[in-house]
Amino acid sequence: MIKTNAKQITTRRIAKEELCEDAVKLCEVRVFLERYAVAVRMLRLCRIDERERKSTPGEVTYYGRIGGTAEYWQGQLIDIRDFIESLPNESCKLLLYYHYVVGMTVERASEELDISRRNAFRLKKKALAFAAARFDEWKYERARRAKHQSS
Repeated sequence: MIKTNAKQITTRRIAKEELCEDAVKLCEVRVFLERYAVAVRMLRLCRIDERERKSTPGEVTYYGRIGGTAEYWQGQLIDIRDFIESLPNESCKLLLYYHYVVGMTVERASEELDISRRNAFRLKKKALAFAAARFDEWKYERARRAKHQSS
């Protein structure tokens, strides 16, 4: 678990021009980040299904029909963590990490970050807007890297 002090959280203010106010973009980023919890559950389900398939070789199970393979869901987890780590603002990065990856509530994350509950909710709103402003750039860079690696 990452420990920080309060001075680190307020090191860099977010300028207005760095925030995205497009509701569609904000929703897209929120759904993308919320997929982390879904990916964890689906990965667990893939592993359970894999164990069942090995224990009863003659039976048909739901493996492969549940919405992706274990490798796919593992890739989703890595993509979401990479996106959060790519954000330059440390306070945004930490709040999004605690809330979406670790699975803490915003209230619990506020305790970890040593900020008030109200400021944590404000920071979450700003962090999502900050992330939304960088989401397309991150997707483009990820696709460019994948294309470069495949060639």
